[in-house]
Amino acid sequence: MAKKALKGWAFNPSTNKYEFIVYNSAGAEKAVFNEDGALFNEGVEVTASAALLNASVANLAVTEVDGTTGNKAVAVNGLTLITGGTGIADLTLAAPTPGAVATVKLDSLTSGSVVVTCATGVTLDGTNDVATFDAVGETLVLYYKAADEWAIAQNVGSVALS
Repeated sequence: MAKKALKGWAFNPSTNKYEFIVYNSAGAEKAVFNEDGALFNEGVEVTASAALLNASVANLAVTEVDGTTGNKAVAVNGLTLITGGTGIADLTLAAPTPGAVATVKLDSLTSGSVVVTCATGVTLDGTNDVATFDAVGETLVLYYKAADEWAIAQNVGSVALS
């Protein structure tokens, strides 16, 4: 006699949670969802956690910096638009956090350059710790590689690294 398709709730000791189990056509047990509401596909959790969703929303944030006192920090998540005026020599970029994606774009500049310096011990690509933007539209797209390193996904318009 074939197993019925529905098994019901079962405790998973590896996750310490209850999961709702069904049998697939081969008779193997498959989790469909757990007590927290996470969905599963072929035994793999596919529902984003609140922390992942919050991190995704943080990546949508837009920050403007202009170099004035208290407005010199480039965001480690999301888009930073630099409104440079006559240039800025002391913008800062903190260390990346896991999952961080930072886009830094020079939005306006009358003259001069904009210099972004990484926090002490942090690099942009394993070597450089300074990015110099010289033209409107220049953009760096950065992502977390390690606690002390930003990886460069894209360098639009030849942002100078040193």
